Amino acid sequence: MGEALVVGLVRAQLALAVRLSLVVAAGLGALPLLFAVAPAVGRAKVLGINLPWVLLGVLAFPFLVLVGWAYVRWAERNEQDFVAVIRRPES
Repeated sequence: MGEALVVGLVRAQLALAVRLSLVVAAGLGALPLLFAVAPAVGRAKVLGINLPWVLLGVLAFPFLVLVGWAYVRWAERNEQDFVAVIRRPES
């Protein structure tokens, strides 16, 4: 029974990692596609700086920190749920 629970925890952590990796890939990967499809967006300027530099060079880091924070929070929740199941008295 313990091995099945550990496998369940590993699968939950892997699923979480895959989902958040897809969020990062979609979030950051869509930007170059946007600039290719809409060149005017790529030429736009914000405070005198090209928009692609602002998005990929500045705003990408807070986005990655936010995703990392979410991953740690949800991974810890998965582990707490696992511990709660382990410590639950058997009926």
